[in-house]
Amino acid sequence: MRLLLAKAFTDVRRRVQTAPRRALLVFVVAIGALCGLTAVAFHGALALGRRLLVGPALDAASPWLRTLLVVALPAAVAALLGVLVPRLAPRAGGGLALVKQAYAAGTAPLDPRTLAGTFVATPLSLGSGAPLGPEGPTVLLTSGVAVLSARALGLPARVLRGMVPLGVAAGIAAIFNAPITGVVFALEEVVGTASRGVLGGSLVAAVAAAVVQRQLQGGLRLLPATPADWRDPRELLGFAVLGLVAGLMAGALPKIVQVLRERLERLTRAAGRHDLAARGALAGAAVGLLGLASPETLGIGYEPISGWLGGGGTAHQAGVAFLAKTLGVALALSAPLVGGIFAPSLFLGASLGAATAHAALLLLPAARIDPGAYALVGMGAFFAGFLRTPLAAVLIVFELTGDYALVLPLMLAVAIASVVSRRLLPPTRRRSSTGAADGPRRATRWRG
Repeated sequence: MRLLLAKAFTDVRRRVQTAPRRALLVFVVAIGALCGLTAVAFHGALALGRRLLVGPALDAASPWLRTLLVVALPAAVAALLGVLVPRLAPRAGGGLALVKQAYAAGTAPLDPRTLAGTFVATPLSLGSGAPLGPEGPTVLLTSGVAVLSARALGLPARVLRGMVPLGVAAGIAAIFNAPITGVVFALEEVVGTASRGVLGGSLVAAVAAAVVQRQLQGGLRLLPATPADWRDPRELLGFAVLGLVAGLMAGALPKIVQVLRERLERLTRAAGRHDLAARGALAGAAVGLLGLASPETLGIGYEPISGWLGGGGTAHQAGVAFLAKTLGVALALSAPLVGGIFAPSLFLGASLGAATAHAALLLLPAARIDPGAYALVGMGAFFAGFLRTPLAAVLIVFELTGDYALVLPLMLAVAIASVVSRRLLPPTRRRSSTGAADGPRRATRWRG
């Protein structure tokens, strides 16, 4: 049996190498499907981590036990990751920054140890309540799977490099059931320019991954939203103000991270070679305390986002969630907690929009203001301001929610947020202050 499998693998490799134009399309479809399977399995591990860790902590009957567990879990996990990850898989959890490095300077960083470390460390981190998302680690895994598959077939280096954006597009498509967003994000954030080869391959891989996700998980919308509408052109002023505030906060967040990281480094300097573990324990405990004030901020946060998109929440609830999540994300990015920043960007934008709309209704009860519409527009504006991908920001809102009625307010707010964020923190300063393109935490010394 082993000989038959080896012979079949050798035959496949020979066919791909000798007939690239005919076989490469089939190979890309297979890679997209494999990336979809990887993303689904990874999200199963994330759900298991939450069920085993922060889920039972939040459900504890005793208030004292609940407080203890919610504070102690992220502190203990962050300290553990600070000890183990630098020794066992130094690049684990590198996320989009590592993916971009692999595309620009060679695919060597996407090695099996990094992929295995990311697959294990991320469920522990997010399962403990870290206020981050699964998207950066997911695209790291899917890009790594694509590269390792091409490498196993002995394909040339230029093809290995091309597998990186394919993996990114397939990973985003599988996470959000949003293949168009996956392709656009890969081109905007990883490639930087569009080429027919990369565009075509990314499209095929993204569709294949989305098909796998639909077959295994039903293809339900990740963030269902009630239909929203706007009729009075004067409402555009409110959406423009929301875009301005979202851009200011998105541009300020990397600066907050830098300040917190420097403070934590000074506080833990006495720990010597265990300073990273000590920093993780302090930041994790602070994340837990913030979670006690606003439980919605613990973990990924798709459920509260859906509530705000449906018009729910209050000015106080959404405002507290926005402030707590902002500090929680900044602390997590300053510590050895593993996770992405897509979901936090969506959370922060939706909570900011909901808080703004509910506060406006308190001041102007007779005004025709839809909190769900403001949450949706805020979600896209903050995403664009922080990730600097305006096209993907518009598309991801449409593909996630299926609501196209707010296209003009959304585009206006996204444009304003993008301009304001870039003015507040230009790309060169942003890279130096964050240490990476996809998250400030990459400046920690074990990120590789």
